[in-house]
Amino acid sequence: MRRLSTRVLIEGKEVEITDASLNKRGGLAGNQFNFTVPGDDVSFRKYWNKEVTFFLHKDDAYPLFRGRVINTNIVDTYKVKFTATDALGYLGGHHKAQVTLNDDNNVDGLTLGGAIIKLITMSSLQNIVGTDFIGDSSPIISTTVPPIRGTQSIISIIKRLLPLAINTDKDIPRENILMVKDDGSKSQLMITLQPDLDSSLPVYKFNKSNIVSFKVSNRETPTTVVVTGKTQDTNVTFRHESAASALGENFYSVTNAQLKSKAECQDFAAKLFEANLKDQYEYSLASYYGAYLEENDVIHITEEDSDVNGTFRVVGKSIVVKPNQYQVTLSINKRPPILAQFLEGN
Repeated sequence: MRRLSTRVLIEGKEVEITDASLNKRGGLAGNQFNFTVPGDDVSFRKYWNKEVTFFLHKDDAYPLFRGRVINTNIVDTYKVKFTATDALGYLGGHHKAQVTLNDDNNVDGLTLGGAIIKLITMSSLQNIVGTDFIGDSSPIISTTVPPIRGTQSIISIIKRLLPLAINTDKDIPRENILMVKDDGSKSQLMITLQPDLDSSLPVYKFNKSNIVSFKVSNRETPTTVVVTGKTQDTNVTFRHESAASALGENFYSVTNAQLKSKAECQDFAAKLFEANLKDQYEYSLASYYGAYLEENDVIHITEEDSDVNGTFRVVGKSIVVKPNQYQVTLSINKRPPILAQFLEGN
């Protein structure tokens, strides 16, 4: 493990820890930070819902994690383990912040960025979840069709709207994702487009000199893709018979309101299939470096034992912290836009 001097603060006050772990799963899953505090005077209620910040190095300007305490457990007589979640976890975890949308108060006609801002405002969470960096999707979409009504969780509404913004400027369709960025005082939500790996410059390079371990896993590849466009009569089914014979019958369905004809849906389905066939693998890379890499960052990997060489997108990471040391594990995939983390019934 690499040596360091971490800092964990609760409500701005530094606390001693014996160990910690940070898990960032990517997508719309909330990031989670676990840490253990020694002592026999640690109170459960005292720290509930309090703000936690984690600095990997004591001189860092911005925390690697900012969130709220959501659980505490006694490890032994003189230790308590805390669990904290970030802004996304606060929206989608056990809190499940909800809003009620009706004909008088709704997000009709707003862009994705505008809709998220209004949802956060309606739930009165501006002091916890910031929207100053929110931006908007590429392409910009309208939330008009179909109108959303009733009492629903904010995260479920975002899951419904986010897949509508699919960028088709390149040969491979790309998703828009929602990330959490820290501004030094608050967690900010930000919409960003997945990078084009063929043209993006890597921000970090990994090879045998800085890789501790490297694991390659097969990922299920859809061989039958069903695409529905703006209306139901644009529905098409694309099936690759030879791939189905070799890889198995794997089904996937997606709705893309930007597609207005069967021909456009057929072309989109073929692109989804080719994107998934090209990148059939998921990678897990352990290193003492890369702790500051975030979801959507592009990296280059040269791993001779598994014959992997190319640019990839970081989709998640975990950091394990021991006294004065840490190790990073990155989840990596070229991750074709199959939208599985958003859509139901796939």
